[in-house]
Amino acid sequence: MAPALRSCFPVDDLPRRHALRAATAAALSWGAGPSRALQAPGPRARLTAEFEPQAALWLGYDTGHAPFTADLAAALQPQVPLKLLVRDDAAESAARALLARRGLDVDRIRFLRHAHAPFFVRDAAVFAHDGDGALGLVDFRYSHYGWASWCRQRHAGQRPRAAQCAALADSAGADGLDRRLASVLQATVFDTPLAMEGGGVEVNGQGLLIANESLWRGRNPGAARPAIERQLLQLPGVHKVIWLPAGLAQDPLHRGTIVGRHVGWGTGGHTDEFVRFADERTVLLAWVDEDEAARHPVARLNRQRMQRNLAVLSRSTDLQGRALRVVKLPLPRVVERPVVLSATADPVRSEEWTAESFAPHERRRQGDRVWQVASTSYLNFVITNGLVLVPDYLPHGTPAGLQARVHERVAAAFPGRRVQFIDAIGANWVGGGPHCATLSEPVASG
Repeated sequence: MAPALRSCFPVDDLPRRHALRAATAAALSWGAGPSRALQAPGPRARLTAEFEPQAALWLGYDTGHAPFTADLAAALQPQVPLKLLVRDDAAESAARALLARRGLDVDRIRFLRHAHAPFFVRDAAVFAHDGDGALGLVDFRYSHYGWASWCRQRHAGQRPRAAQCAALADSAGADGLDRRLASVLQATVFDTPLAMEGGGVEVNGQGLLIANESLWRGRNPGAARPAIERQLLQLPGVHKVIWLPAGLAQDPLHRGTIVGRHVGWGTGGHTDEFVRFADERTVLLAWVDEDEAARHPVARLNRQRMQRNLAVLSRSTDLQGRALRVVKLPLPRVVERPVVLSATADPVRSEEWTAESFAPHERRRQGDRVWQVASTSYLNFVITNGLVLVPDYLPHGTPAGLQARVHERVAAAFPGRRVQFIDAIGANWVGGGPHCATLSEPVASG
């Protein structure tokens, strides 16, 4: 089983980050001035949408997820040039051997080594076009997926322990990979004081950004929504923000309780789990029908959350004032497994849990039996040239009729692209999926 949480980012850029934090807090709390930028966004600079033409697709490599990487590469190489992020020479050699065994043309794959390259490469960078249409990249602050916020929840009322816990994010290797990518790709860097990962940034490429309010506020603690929105509107080409209240129930912040004895490991609400643009006006929204909601308490929570999100999207418009087209994409059946809390649990194994992962008020005890829910979602699909690669849940209890509806709606949303399914359950147990494990590099338009 792959490690459920690991340090994926380097520490080589930490001094710059520490210096920026004080200014960040002031800018977000008081709305002071524009974000510090290496390159100020020009009038034509913009965040690019994933349904636009792609120059390449990046993958990560981790021994625990090696079969999944091979499956992704085999499906994607016929559609788009591939690039792999690996941590060292040994990882590159292992990845080359793996992909060669699967019959891939390894000589056509570009490898980039970085000591803290993550498996979930989506969160390493957010691409853009600069004012001339050349490749750009937004340098969001890295917060180790809101680790400090989780520490405050886990050690509520225990400020010294919460601070000690939060300090681990700094020592775990936090930043620098995005700028390394920018250097290699000769991309313009746009800086921002906001903290976020790529899986939480959803745009239509024409000035519209959909944001999960609970996620953005959790990643930028102490900042009110208006202050965060002011910074979002300073990102390249972003002119309007649609705020949704919450993400999927099975995507909690790190290890945490969902409801009752149901627990999960997640990102705290990445948008790529529940809401995605298919084109400039079409939005796919995760959905649970009444009969599915009656089957499981987690599905019931998701129905309530997505109903609130639908209410917002139904009255939202694009920059031209046109109503958005909202397509409901069913969620798969809940996938869960029993877990017994143990003091000897290995924290890097997704199936091993300890009572120490939970806040004291939850009164978890070693020996308690809980149910871990995987972060399953058909929305965590990969869009690339000619193909949409969608998670497959037929092997995990989802009825064929339900997945057939998913296929039909995805195909209709992406005309001209073939729809293919891929088993991603291993990544789901650790809060990820196919989209998380890929990074779309857009074609430069300059």
